[in-house]
Amino acid sequence: MQRKSDTVTILEANVSRRLFMASSAAVLSGLGLGAVSNATADEGKTIAISFPNSSKIGAVITSLNQAKIRGKELGYTVVVDDPGTDLNKQVNTIKTWIQQKVAVIVCVVLQPDVFIALAKQAHEAGIKWITYGDKIENQDATVGYAQYDDGRRLGEYAGKWVNENLGGKANVAVLGYEKGSWGQLRGNGIKKGLTSIAPGVTIVAEQDAITPTEGLNVTRTILQAHPDVNVILGVEDPATEGAYKAWIAAGRDPKQKGVFIGGMDGTVPALKLLQEGDNIYQASMAIPLKAVGNAIVDLAHNLVTEGKAEDNIVPLELVTPGSPAARKYLKEQGAE
Repeated sequence: MQRKSDTVTILEANVSRRLFMASSAAVLSGLGLGAVSNATADEGKTIAISFPNSSKIGAVITSLNQAKIRGKELGYTVVVDDPGTDLNKQVNTIKTWIQQKVAVIVCVVLQPDVFIALAKQAHEAGIKWITYGDKIENQDATVGYAQYDDGRRLGEYAGKWVNENLGGKANVAVLGYEKGSWGQLRGNGIKKGLTSIAPGVTIVAEQDAITPTEGLNVTRTILQAHPDVNVILGVEDPATEGAYKAWIAAGRDPKQKGVFIGGMDGTVPALKLLQEGDNIYQASMAIPLKAVGNAIVDLAHNLVTEGKAEDNIVPLELVTPGSPAARKYLKEQGAE
């Protein structure tokens, strides 16, 4: 998942005025307001990103910070708004951006149908619209990932592991996110990939969880109801990190053979567990975080300067225990 927010500054020539506007936008963004000064918006150099729950997901934060850096290089101010799960707040912030005539809106659409009319309004105001990790009517382009395909790759790897280590049989819990279309796509991909390779598995539980706390609490409940669960797959690494902690909190061995936990995004705790290698955390689909952040801004810039652009899809990389890729992505996040 890519990021375009948090810290875009601008170089000299009216330095004090521009830095003030950029820092003000960043502060408002951090408060969830996502506001942009009219002066900055009128310059047509603002990229506004609406990304629900972005402040909760470390990997997303890294990508959006990189987007701000890339934005600075190309002369843009990048602002980010995290409305959480408040759809009305997200819609109202986007309407404000349309009124301010930002150059580009980048949006994670938890309920795609809601945003079709907003994308049309953006176009009518001369604003380019990029959908993050999804496609909707009236958009200009998509940036992000092939959510279903990347989820399926995780599921296929888990299925292969089950066949090789458990004789093709396993009791599986899936930590998903049905509130968002991206979560549905990832979850469906995980399940399809898993069952296509290991049709003998049984999915005994499916619940939403995307944060460590949610993953901990949900997995604790699942383990109580289904103590024989031995595979836990999630659409977000923070949730499966929580599942790992729940496993240990239940008095179970974190190095137990025949257990598989795997998630998506490549967060620091997950990558460190994979770098260690000798534990039940078996896989993560890691986001090339800086590449995603750059892709957001580069796509926005192409739309502004050329009027149109192809989708920019960044493939996730499967990281497994002991893989050199774990160190690579830890280094990218400054956690080597």
